[in-house]
Amino acid sequence: MNKFVTGAVVVLGMVGSLGWGTTAQAKTKWTTGSPKQLRGAWVQLRVKHIGEDTDISANAMMLAKSSVLIMTDFGGQTYGGKHLAYRFNRGTYDLRDYAGPEKTWNYTKITRHGKKMTLQEYGKRKLGKPFKQVTAKAVHLKYNAKASAALLK
Repeated sequence: MNKFVTGAVVVLGMVGSLGWGTTAQAKTKWTTGSPKQLRGAWVQLRVKHIGEDTDISANAMMLAKSSVLIMTDFGGQTYGGKHLAYRFNRGTYDLRDYAGPEKTWNYTKITRHGKKMTLQEYGKRKLGKPFKQVTAKAVHLKYNAKASAALLK
C-alpha cells in the first residue's frame, strides 16, 4: 500500500511539472499600456492644522494611456514612468512601470471599487538586478473628475 501511495505521489508530481498549469499563467500575462478602467486622477487629500498654519498634502495617482505618476506617503515617496504594462488577476490589477532616470521597474497592486481605489506598491526591480519585494502601506484614493478631464483627452 505504501508503494502505491508513493508511486501515485511521484506520478502526480511528474504530471504537474509537465506544464498543465499554463492556463493560470496565460491569464496573468502582462498587457502593454494602462487599463482604461483606471485611467484618470485618483486623489486623497489630507489637511492638517498646526496652530495657525495649515498643511495640505495628498496621495495621488495620475494614470494616462502611456505614463503614470504615483505619490504615496503624502508626497514623501514619488515614482512614475512610462513603458506601462498591467495584468488582471482575481479582481486586482498589477501595474508595472519603468522609471527611466532611476532605471527601475515599479510594481503596484490596484483594486477598484466604483469611484474608490486601493493601491499598494509591492515590489521594485532595478535594471540587471533581481525582483525585490517591498512592503508598503495601502493607500485609499477617490476619483477626481476635474483633474481627470485633462488626462483623458
